Amino acid sequence: MKFLIFEMKTVCYNSYLYFGDALGLALKNAGHSVEYFKVDEQALDDLEQFVGKHYDAMIDFNSDLPRALMDDDSFFLDYVDAPFIDVILDHPLYHHDSLKNKLKNFHVVCLDAKHKNYIQKYYPHIKAVSVTSMTGELAFGKEAIDWDSFESRPYDIIFSGTYTDPIRIETAIKKLPDFLVSNIMVLIDMMQADSALTIEDAVEALARNEFYDYINSDLPLHTQTFYLADTYVRCVNRKNLVLALDKCQHKLDLFGGLWEELELKHATIHREIPFNLTFTIFAKSKICVNIQPNFKAGCHDRVFSAQLNGAVSLTDPTTLLKEEYSDMSNILFYELKDIDSVNSKMDSVLSDVKTLKKIAQAGFEIASKNHTWANIANVILKSLS
Repeated sequence: MKFLIFEMKTVCYNSYLYFGDALGLALKNAGHSVEYFKVDEQALDDLEQFVGKHYDAMIDFNSDLPRALMDDDSFFLDYVDAPFIDVILDHPLYHHDSLKNKLKNFHVVCLDAKHKNYIQKYYPHIKAVSVTSMTGELAFGKEAIDWDSFESRPYDIIFSGTYTDPIRIETAIKKLPDFLVSNIMVLIDMMQADSALTIEDAVEALARNEFYDYINSDLPLHTQTFYLADTYVRCVNRKNLVLALDKCQHKLDLFGGLWEELELKHATIHREIPFNLTFTIFAKSKICVNIQPNFKAGCHDRVFSAQLNGAVSLTDPTTLLKEEYSDMSNILFYELKDIDSVNSKMDSVLSDVKTLKKIAQAGFEIASKNHTWANIANVILKSLS
């Protein structure tokens, strides 16, 4: 099969570029042909070269291409003879402006089973929706995990990601019209009261209690409008998690931007690094911390990337993770509703590094079997059959 992979964005620590390259390599290793369009190497006008060409699939990540129009306002992607696969790395609400466009052959791959249900319900023109995880790989230059040196890994606990002060989100919310501010604050209260509640379920509950009938108008549009509720809850959860970890007796190292804005007592702050270099940090860590971006039936790639590099993953659970993993056996779970207890859990497990290594080895076995780029490529290939 012949694939065209777009790499249209260089944001998020270049993670999109890594994902495109890694997926392309997995497809090549499976015997397929892969061609790339890389926006950092080619001009946007060069997209015209694909008009009239045939591929078995075109693939992009968090794509804006479904919005690209020809001179007559028809969709650019409809002029390429291939199904288009948009790999959605966030909640679909953040991609409504792309998902709403009725391409002739639109497919989506997403990271969460609840996201799949949402897309199928509100975007019925999309032909197929599949679910997979994203992942990383073994740090560059390493051929295998050196388990004998696990106890001497220099980082006890690490978290890799950007800090956003919730006050910034509050400021953005207050600039909105009063009726939106009121509804967003209600949604925030609902999701903070019930950490299992998804943003779409919260919006539907809000709609049932509002005079204006969101459900019968355009609920995905309104869900997009309320995105700051989701963003705010994510920022607060991340802040509270790191503040709890900062109380640990063991070392906490943070890699990413703006952590100096948070008042911390013990954590060491490191500069932000490109996505592919985080694997090297994971390979030097005993525990890698994750907090889901409000996923309830999927998982952030940080979990599997850490495990593939021999670190124990500490994360809030999802239905996907609970099906594959067991707390204190091959992963470490904490609950958002009891986030302050995470520090005592960390101190306890780090006091017994031999047992911690066994947890890391068991997690590595699962990730190596179920969460590699070969697995992801297989999901995409099956979605086309």
